Amino acid sequence: MKTLNTQIEQWIHSAQKKIDNDSICQADLDYLSSILLSQHIRQRILYIHAATPSIRSQLIAMSLHEPIKDQIAEIDPDYGEWPYRSVHDAVLDGWQIVQFPDQRANFDDREIDILGYEFILQKLEAYHE
Repeated sequence: MKTLNTQIEQWIHSAQKKIDNDSICQADLDYLSSILLSQHIRQRILYIHAATPSIRSQLIAMSLHEPIKDQIAEIDPDYGEWPYRSVHDAVLDGWQIVQFPDQRANFDDREIDILGYEFILQKLEAYHE
């Protein structure tokens, strides 16, 4: 499933080549129109577990839930290279925080089965199907 922006960027790249060759036609514009008319807004969910309740705190783990049928996402603290180093980095990339962690008391995560401070973020994106 490609985002609407990706589809349009690909169309522009193709159209630029066709303009150089004077070969752009009505069918090309019809295809662009079909991309725009068939967009669907999908919600992406990102769980981020941080070392402290600060949005600039180092990540402990994260889990990305994509709007794809039968997609399984798990929190993996041993995941190699995460796309973000902090919640703040994710916000700079367009993610919106929808839930902040409970900050009533510090805890030692060795004592209970919780992994850091959990932030929940969302990103609404248009997809072309």
